[in-house]
Amino acid sequence: MKNKRPLQRDDRIVAIDVLRGFALMGILGANIMFFDVEESYLQEDWSIIVDDLAVGASSIPFMIFTGVFVMNKMMAVFSMLFGAGIILMTERIEQRGASSGNVHYTRNFLLLGIGIFHYNVLWFGDVLMIYAVSAFFLYPVRRFNSKKLIYTGSIGWLLITIFITDDGIQYLFRAPAMMLLGMGLYRLGIINAKRESEWYKKIMFKSFTVGLPLCVAATVLMMGEHGETGFFINNFGVPFMALGYVCLVMTICTSGKLPRVQARLAAAGQMALTNYLMQTVLGIIIIETMNEIKGERVTAFWMMIAMFVIWTIELSWSAPWLKKFRFGPVEWAWRTATYRKVQAFRN
Repeated sequence: MKNKRPLQRDDRIVAIDVLRGFALMGILGANIMFFDVEESYLQEDWSIIVDDLAVGASSIPFMIFTGVFVMNKMMAVFSMLFGAGIILMTERIEQRGASSGNVHYTRNFLLLGIGIFHYNVLWFGDVLMIYAVSAFFLYPVRRFNSKKLIYTGSIGWLLITIFITDDGIQYLFRAPAMMLLGMGLYRLGIINAKRESEWYKKIMFKSFTVGLPLCVAATVLMMGEHGETGFFINNFGVPFMALGYVCLVMTICTSGKLPRVQARLAAAGQMALTNYLMQTVLGIIIIETMNEIKGERVTAFWMMIAMFVIWTIELSWSAPWLKKFRFGPVEWAWRTATYRKVQAFRN
């Protein structure tokens, strides 16, 4: 059992935690607009959703920012990290001479349970169930070489974008496609900060040069009367934007810039599961409280304010918590259940 212990702090790749924290903050930007609505609301035409939220000039910048920089991009980065994490965890366990299969499937079966709870008790926009089920199928392909993983993920994303028109089905399949890309990027040493800063900077500019024009054009269409066309174009830009974000964060990490920001993001990323669930709870409470005070649904501007408040809370509490404790509270319970042994909690 000793060889099957979970990853410890000394085992962690800090740059991955920084990237995870960055993506986690971005995911809140996508989710914040839907914490106070029913699942059926998403069946509405996108132009109706935009009209509902973007009341007044103060709301327009946040809607544009979300469309260009956030929508589907942050989930793509988070999915890449989840895929990379599959290889990272299983390789570390196998290096100790133990079998990783039992740990992998137990861990993700429990994650599925957390996702079911999140979906049924807290909020319909859960991604944990998709991640857990995807992990069941991705474990056998973890030994594929980087080229095969990246080609499979890229072709998968392209086919999903072109041939699947139902948003719900697209939502289910986008994550595993990005996970495959993340697994390939990990094998190439890209997502785990093994390249030089200048290399990351060059790829970042190339990726944004392709992705930004596509996503700007898509957002213009979505803000108008061509929402479906905008969504379609946006999904072509997502992989380029996601790779650009990976390289942006890795550029900062490998060049040693913004050390305090890195530390805050890394702490939030190390407690990503706890913070993800906390975003839902805080988002629902804050948005619904503002709705009650105003007497109607608040606009995107006030949702942006709520997002900043939650960012501040999560970036403020994560680092002090990890000075006293080894894991976030949900991570600790998850690890304890995975290894069927109470894990050390305090430092």
